[in-house]
Parts: sequence; C-alpha cells; structure tokens
Amino acid sequence: MTSNSVHDLVNQVFQSLSIDKKRSNGLNNLGIPSFVLEWLIDKIVPGMGNLNDLELNKVNDFLQKAFPKKDDQEVIKFKLIQGQTHKLIALLQVRIKLDSNSKQIPEPLANIPALNFSDCEISTDIVERYQRLLRQGVWGKITLRLKSNVNGNFKVSVTDFDPFQSSEVDLQEYAECRSHFTTEQWRDLMFCSMGYNPEHPNYNYRSKTWMLTRLIPLVESNYHIMELAPKGTGKSFVYENINNKVSVVSGGKITPAKLFIDGKTKEVGLLGRYDVVVLDEIQSLTFDNPDEIIGPLKTYLANGSYNRSGFSDIPIASDCSLVLLGNIELDEDQRPKNRYNLMKNLRNFFSETAFLDRFSGILPGWEIPKFQRDMIANQIVLKMDFFGEALLSLRRDNRFYQYAEQHTQFAHQTITVRDEKAILKTASGFLKILYPHLQLTLQDYQRDCLEPAREIRQQIRNILYNLDDEYKKYGKEIYVDVK
Repeated sequence: MTSNSVHDLVNQVFQSLSIDKKRSNGLNNLGIPSFVLEWLIDKIVPGMGNLNDLELNKVNDFLQKAFPKKDDQEVIKFKLIQGQTHKLIALLQVRIKLDSNSKQIPEPLANIPALNFSDCEISTDIVERYQRLLRQGVWGKITLRLKSNVNGNFKVSVTDFDPFQSSEVDLQEYAECRSHFTTEQWRDLMFCSMGYNPEHPNYNYRSKTWMLTRLIPLVESNYHIMELAPKGTGKSFVYENINNKVSVVSGGKITPAKLFIDGKTKEVGLLGRYDVVVLDEIQSLTFDNPDEIIGPLKTYLANGSYNRSGFSDIPIASDCSLVLLGNIELDEDQRPKNRYNLMKNLRNFFSETAFLDRFSGILPGWEIPKFQRDMIANQIVLKMDFFGEALLSLRRDNRFYQYAEQHTQFAHQTITVRDEKAILKTASGFLKILYPHLQLTLQDYQRDCLEPAREIRQQIRNILYNLDDEYKKYGKEIYVDVK
C-alpha cells in the first residue's frame, strides 16, 4: 500500500475493524500483546495519526492503573481484605477440577496468570456467557472482590468480566471485503496487519511471501512447519501478538506433561488446548527423556491425535498446528552454512527422517531481512484482534483445499503421499490468506500459492535426499504444475 487512496479504502471497507498503526508505535515494548493494546487505544483515544502528548499520557496512566505488575499480588490482596473491589485488565482462564472422592458438583475456578491467582471463585453465569474462558482464556476487564463461601472461608472472587476480543468472523463478509482490493493491495494489507512496513526497501516479493507463510498455521489446522533463520528476523513476533489461541514457548525444557497431558492433574497439555503451538529457540530445547516426547509427537504429526502411555486411555484428538523456530548460521553469501543438512546443529532427533518428513516444509528464513526499527508498520491496517480471528476462522473452510486439489498436477514419480498432502495444505493456506474470495486465475494460483508451497516442501526433500537413500528413488527435485 503506497498511497493515501489505499489507506482510505481500508478505512472505508473495514471501518471500525481498522486502525492506524501509528497509534500504537512506541507502545509495543510494554509486554502487552498487540491485539490487546490496539483494542485499548481505540477505546481510550480513538483517532488517526501519532498519539499527541495528552493522548500518550492518558494511555500510559490507564495502563499503569489497569495492568498488574508482577509484584502487585500482595497489594491487591490487601485492598481486597479492606473490603475494596479491584479492577484490572488481564487474561482470565477457567478450569473445572473433578474430584472422584467429592460428593458435590464442582464449581468452575478462575485463574489469572498475571497475578498468579488460581482457584478464584467465578459464577457459572459468567462462564456460560463466555465459554472461551474454558479454552485458552479471554482477555478483558476483571472485577475482583473477597467473598466468604459456605464454609466460612474467604476466597478471591471474580464478580464481573467484560471481554474485549473479537468474536468469530463472518467469512462471507470478509471475502466480500477482499473483492475491493487488488492482489497487491491485499497482500500488503495482510503483511502490514502483521506489524511490518510493506513499503520498506529491504522487503521484496520473496521475503514478503516467506513472512506471510508464518500465517498459514493459523488458517490451516494440523499444519506443521519449521522456520530456520539467523537471529533478528522477528520469527516469533507475530505469534506473540496476534491471538491468545496461539501459545509461544521459548527454549528451555519441554516435558510430556506440558505438551501432551499432565499425569497428576489430568489436564490436557498445550497441543490439546491451543490452535497453534510455537516452540521457539528449538536449538536450545531440552527434554528429560526425548523418547517420551518424540514418539507421541510423531504420532500426533501424522494423524492429529496422541496418547501418552499410562496417563490417557483414549487418544486425544486436536487440530493444533505446530511451529518450530530455530536460529542457524549463515555464510558470507547469506546462505545457510550447512545448506545440505539444515538440521546439523540441532538436536539429533531433528535429523530423523521419519520425524522430519511429517512437517509440511521449512520456511527459508535466511531470505528474510533482519528486523530494523523503520520496518514497523505505520499504515492503516486491520485491528490485530479482528485479523487474528479472521485467520483462525478460515481453518474450518475446506473449499480452499478442494481448489488446490482440483488445480494441482503432480509428477507422481517424484512425489510421496506426504509431499502431496504438504504441498496442497500449504497452497490452501496461501489461498486463504491472499484469495479468501477465491477469485483468481491459474497464473495467480501458480505464482502466489503453488510455487512457494513447492519450495517450502523442497527444503524437506533436500534434507531427506541427503540423509536417507530411501528417498533417492524419487529424485531430488519435486515437480508440480497447475491444471
């Protein structure tokens, strides 16, 4: 998007669902996800252009009062025991704890992770109204009071809740909105809504394509991909800011309980609760017992369900997409140092071909420029909460995969079943992002969807070909065309 007329078009078509990114620039370092921050700015100081000093002070004052700090827990407790109510903005989650020894029907219990408050009272009326609280939780304005229960014990109670995340998107209306834009305008709108400046000279067509690929795990269920890139390309930025149905885990130790199911509490792990799970800094991931992770994970990547031996009798099905992000070193030509085995400096199991083959592809992050301050979006874009919900709403629409099937021709002597499925899912993802109205030519499909899908899968083939003689019978190159 390069002209005021396009900015006016975004405003005209999306109206209250759009926002001027200049409003939030400079506030992104507060640790608040963009989908929350933009909603607040639009409520507190609606308008266009950079925030003036008065508006900035108003926003900062609100954030200071409404967002709890890590050491606020005891201060808030003190206010509550004085009989005061306390209002804050945070993520609220609700869990139901079943106790086989109890004779009473369990009540829902609320958790506020920002304050490390757990097992707070919450009325079933609130849970009935906002059942997403039972899943990943919902951001909103929470009202707390201290109340005594029937046993005379005092507990923190959630007495009111006002959510402010976008509800499910009308996809037909969204598709109609797309028809007002050219492909280039829409492509830049998607890119810009992610938080990047499409007018920056360092971003070319290919680098924009690979960055838009980061959205495919949101629009495609059970879509598993790796991104390998040098440090500083902003690999995790969009996942951390787009929607709380996306969970980002950065480095450190991963346990079977965290990923699959907790044997003590029987609580379902990340893969069963979120739409997208992102494991960042995979070069530094550690496992107590890799076999307890990799075995069930390979099963999950293959068929969308897992069963942790000894803890769950029935397999847990999920449509969660898994994203692995890792840092690699580049040579003087800005290409991977180990271009014939991109897994070389990662944990050994990443080089296991049966594991690697289950991923749809490897995003070539070495073609993405390192992030600089002037690469931040400053245009009129879709509000992040709406943008994230629109993408996630597309997961259940199978028309795009059908289009890819009908218009893709494989040279079957070079293709495995997993190659075919991976390419079709990636092409379907690009269709959902760029052509949600499904109005395009075969040339559009080949250029914007099929060819990048082939390239992403080709990265997997290159490694399999070099590591395992079994794959040499298919040849090194994957050949696909439109039909």
